[in-house]
Amino acid sequence: MADRREFLQLAAALVAAPGVAAGAGRAMHKRPIPGTGETLAVVGLGNATPFAEGDLQRTGELVDTLLAHGGGYIDTSFRGRFTVGEVMRRRRAHDELFLGTYLESGDPAGLADEIRAVQDAQGGGVLDLVLSREPADYLRRAAEFQQLKESGLTRYLGVARHRAEYYPPIMEAIREGVVDFIQVNYSLLEPEAANEVLPLAMEHGVAVITNRPFVNGEYFPRVAGRALPDWAADFDCASWAQFSLKYILAHPAVTCAITETSNPRHAADNLAAGSGRLPDDATRARMRELVLEPE
Repeated sequence: MADRREFLQLAAALVAAPGVAAGAGRAMHKRPIPGTGETLAVVGLGNATPFAEGDLQRTGELVDTLLAHGGGYIDTSFRGRFTVGEVMRRRRAHDELFLGTYLESGDPAGLADEIRAVQDAQGGGVLDLVLSREPADYLRRAAEFQQLKESGLTRYLGVARHRAEYYPPIMEAIREGVVDFIQVNYSLLEPEAANEVLPLAMEHGVAVITNRPFVNGEYFPRVAGRALPDWAADFDCASWAQFSLKYILAHPAVTCAITETSNPRHAADNLAAGSGRLPDDATRARMRELVLEPE
């Protein structure tokens, strides 16, 4: 079974072709955060291993790659909040980056303390987005989280998960009007969020971040050894990684798709999916047939 490293070695000639990593010089698309005058670049970074390990050098390389490609969003949690925060402070990149910060505390004072610790690591300033990975708990404590926003500690609030079993409380948070963002899994191999969650987010004006574009690597063995179809060029797709991401980004509810990698070269390939054309509905159906056909 081929992992991402082996897959890119098989496809090295394609990935190394001029313009692939840089998106052929095209700027990354940005999409509006619903109900605001703010936009967000459409491909970002997940909470990568170097963040969690406190690896400032590799984290810096990933952040530099993100910024070089016009990206801005980074998911951060646990130790990664402080690693990315320090890199942002050192680069004075507060205006370029948009960080999603996970909080873990079970009481209001603890939430505020967590935020202040992250602010110190970043060198001050209001947090962009505070996230909870427990949607049901967030619903019970919605007033506590809203207070963080009202007191000026964060600009946006959201909930995030990566399995369909969490969709009901996520949808309830949308209906209750207590979130500005949601984060859910959505991809060619995990399309279920498109049934109810994504339409509901669009209806209520909630921004959507998607995770697991490659389903923890399960996607790449499905396409390993296959040539990228000629018609992928019709939507400016130059690699199989971009094939998955462009499918995701073509859904109108998606604000930003995040990818988790420790390798700046992989990150550059992923980020290139945020520029150029996207597939239409008919092409997306063709993409599903190609990837999901029996091996």
